[in-house]
Order: sequence, then C-alpha cells, then structure tokens
Amino acid sequence: MSLLKEAENNWDKFLDSKISKYSYLRNYDFGPNKNSSVSKLSPYISHRILLEYDLIKDIKNKYNSDNVNKFIEEVYWRIYWKGWLENKPCVWDNFISKNVDKFDDMLYEKAINGKTNLSYFNFWVEELKENNYLHNHTRMWFASTWIFNLGLPWELGAKLFFEYLNDGDAASNLLSWRWVAGLQTKGKKYLFSPENLKKFSDNRFVVNHISSKDLDLKDEFEIVNNKEIFKCNFKKSSEYLLLFENDLNQKSLKLLINQYKKAYIIFLNDEDRQLKISNKVIEFKKRLINEFSTNFKNVEVIDSLSINSKLNDIKKIDLIYPCVGDNNDFINRFKVSNNKTIKNLVRDEDLYSWQFASKGFFRFKKDIPSINNFLFQKKRLW
Repeated sequence: MSLLKEAENNWDKFLDSKISKYSYLRNYDFGPNKNSSVSKLSPYISHRILLEYDLIKDIKNKYNSDNVNKFIEEVYWRIYWKGWLENKPCVWDNFISKNVDKFDDMLYEKAINGKTNLSYFNFWVEELKENNYLHNHTRMWFASTWIFNLGLPWELGAKLFFEYLNDGDAASNLLSWRWVAGLQTKGKKYLFSPENLKKFSDNRFVVNHISSKDLDLKDEFEIVNNKEIFKCNFKKSSEYLLLFENDLNQKSLKLLINQYKKAYIIFLNDEDRQLKISNKVIEFKKRLINEFSTNFKNVEVIDSLSINSKLNDIKKIDLIYPCVGDNNDFINRFKVSNNKTIKNLVRDEDLYSWQFASKGFFRFKKDIPSINNFLFQKKRLW
C-alpha cells in the first residue's frame, strides 16, 4: 500500500471512529504496541501528504458538534507554529547558528543512547529510535526531563528529535521544545509530576519523585518580525518548478505541476543538511518522494549535489515554498551563489492564516472563525 493510501485510510478511520473521543483520551500514551489515543497522522501532515486545511474541512463537513473541536484546535496549533516561525524566522536562524558547547559530554552520550539512571526516559529514547515517533504528551515529558532533570541544552534535544522523528518539521519541533523550556511563552515552562506520568502513561511508569532543576532560560537575541513571506502568491511565473519532500500534496499540486515543462523534487544530501537525519527517516522521506513522482510524467527526483547541472541554463524558476527550515536555507544559498531568480509559491490559505500568527496562540485562536470562513468561501481548483 502506498503511503498516500495509508494516510488516507488512517484519516478516514480516525474521522469515523476516534475523533469524538480525542478530547478526553489525547493525553494518554498507552504504549507503542497499544491502540493509540491520537491520530498518529503527523508524519503525513508534516510532509503535506495530508493538507491541514483539507482535514479541517473534512471534519466540519462531517460533524456539527463541540466534541471534535479539540482536534481541530490541534490542527490549528500546527498551522499557528508554522505561521509564527514564518513571522519570526530569526528564531530558526539563531537555533541553526548557535554553537552549544557548555554541557556534560558524558551525560549527553548516556542520554542519546538511553543509558541514564531514568528508566522511563531510556524507554522513550529507544521508542524514538525504533519507531521514529513519540506521542505528543511523551514528547513533552521527554523534553522536560532532558532540560530540567538532566540539565542538558534544549537545542541538543531538539536536534535529536529532528534526527529521528519522521514528522520532525522545523516549526512544530523547534517551537515545542522552546515552549517546554519556557522560552516561547515567557515565564511558562513545562514540568510534570509522578502522578501525571503514572496516570497518562496508563501506569506503565511509576516513580516516587521527579527531580527538576530551577532553570530560568532566556533568549540571547532579539526576536523581530519579518513580513517578507506575505509578498508571495501561488501564481505560476516560469516553465520550471522546484519542490521538496515537505510539501507533496498531490490533490492541490497536480493541476499546477502539469502546467510546467519540468518539475524537480530536490532531496538534500547529508553534506547540504544543517541538521542530521537518521537513515530510517531518509528512507521514509525518499519513499514519499518516489511515490509522489510516479504520478507525474514531468517530475524528476534529484539530489542536492546535481541541482547545479540540472538547472545550469535556467535562470527563472518557481518553488513550492518549503517554509522556514533546512530546505529553504539550502535553496536560498543556491539562489545567491548561482544568481538564480526563484519565486516562492505560497498557498493563499497559508498566507491568510499566518497573518494572525505573530503573537500568542490564544490571540490566534480568536481569528480561527475568520480562517474557517476563508477556507469554505475560497474557490479551489482541486
């Protein structure tokens, strides 16, 4: 079964039978081999195999009750995180450029290999590496343990997640770690109790005490807004198109891609990555790319080492905007060093939603009705 079909089937099952129970079961992690209380769709959503806005429309077309609103809100959290980082890309730039060199090397090695004196944390490390996935509540426990119990730099923990998570997109992963650390919402960091761990792990992890260091982390740089992304649109301007593996939504891209003479899906080689990813994550992404490309006669998959030769004689190119992150940094470096004109194609839904995401989520939440209206009023081509 293709990953697209798998994603659609999983979404249909969740929409039909699980979404109504999501609000009161979502915090429970019953274990990697048990039925999940959540959708587990994030690997597909982060690559836009499933588009966030389509999920929202599916839910609203099927249900007219408040008991599905919590899942809709969680989808909007993903949209919000992405929009927040688009408004403040300097947060990503600082994360990538910062040299973290003051930490306990031996403890760090124990942590990334699941060899600490905390059995529950060790279990999560093994689960992360084995399944390339963790339940969202477990990610919060993991990050809190990493920062406030082990006392390791949050940046290194975020990079560990980027390495092993199939859904490790820049916005959700980076900003969630910042939120746990108390950087995203000033004065609000995430700590958890033995009772919380016992209850929501379904009694799998029972401890008498959880030690937390009294840390008050602060940013060492100024966070400023950048509105450049809002100058973009989704209109074709070239005969050639570039895209990356983190936006492979066939439904919304099919008509557009077929208008181009040639489209290239770029996959970054290790040497072009600022963040290392594991072999299993590479395999997952390559499978997504290869399945997507087989649906188009004019799409070619290339690695980042061959982009120069493929685009040598092409000066003007369109790009399905990959959002703030490693892919976008790569294409910006390529554009500057090769004197190319590259136009970012950004969906109208993204631009409309992201304009409300420059402040906190609860301010953004007030504008969700307006975004919903936009989604249902907009005439789509797919």
